[in-house]
Amino acid sequence: MAIQILQNLTATPNPTTLPRRITFQQTLVSDQAAEPIKVVYSLAPAHDVWFEDAGGQRTKTIHRADTISQAPKVCRDQITLLRGPGQGPMAMVQVNQTVTDSEGVPLPDVCTLQLK
Repeated sequence: MAIQILQNLTATPNPTTLPRRITFQQTLVSDQAAEPIKVVYSLAPAHDVWFEDAGGQRTKTIHRADTISQAPKVCRDQITLLRGPGQGPMAMVQVNQTVTDSEGVPLPDVCTLQLK
């Protein structure tokens, strides 16, 4: 029904070099006992920074599912970022995230990663 962000999305290490496994963290809470959510991380299509998926392929989006309760939950996702085709080199990259609740309501968040 209603997901709330208690602590906005952060990335560590930040600043960083690539390729590197980055930990994305935020704290979420729901008004339900157990609410399924969908989380999508995305990068701009034109620049040279990419995610690496579980199969080792470059991608601009990563999807995952989770369940959030009425107790605040610290969510941590470890995702490898690397360079690939595109405009660059980038000095900073914006990582967009959308958390979608069980009723399909999107909740956007964002963090900026500084690149060395």
